[in-house]
Amino acid sequence: MAVGNSEKHEIENDNLIVIGRVVRYQGNKGHLRVVPMTDNPRRFLNLNKVILETREGNRLLEVEEVREHKGFIVLKLEEIDSLAEAEDVRDNFLSIYEDELPELPADNYYIYQLKGMKVVTDTGRELGEVRDIRTDTGTDVFIVSGADKDYQIPAAKEIILNIDQDKNIITVKPVSGLLDL
Repeated sequence: MAVGNSEKHEIENDNLIVIGRVVRYQGNKGHLRVVPMTDNPRRFLNLNKVILETREGNRLLEVEEVREHKGFIVLKLEEIDSLAEAEDVRDNFLSIYEDELPELPADNYYIYQLKGMKVVTDTGRELGEVRDIRTDTGTDVFIVSGADKDYQIPAAKEIILNIDQDKNIITVKPVSGLLDL
């Protein structure tokens, strides 16, 4: 009888943060090519374990090898030792537990912390909820879904007055014409 060395781990889905997506295999020994889904792809270089999210269930796996390659991360995970096994996990996500995220400086937030927050103006007008955050511009932009329309609110200190995580509210002071766009 053969016994593998990996243990089954109960993995809570509530506290997982996606940091990458497996896009294909790399070579024929089970290496995975991963697109980083983080603003700090170098965090992969310090990973000891990662959670592979699959339809069959999540697996906590040890990271055996990691390197950067042409804008991708190449990972070798335990239990994935062949091209076929690597191909089987293509398009799955890699995650870490929320408490493994590096602490951010004051007045900095992770996107997942802001999504779903209610946005109100300094005069009390409710605009809607943060649906997404665009980070591909010079200044991040909150995409706020309102009852009648969507708003694009730049994440500038002049506009964002307060982010209250306890109350789940972002207070903004829109500049003239911002809400008319």
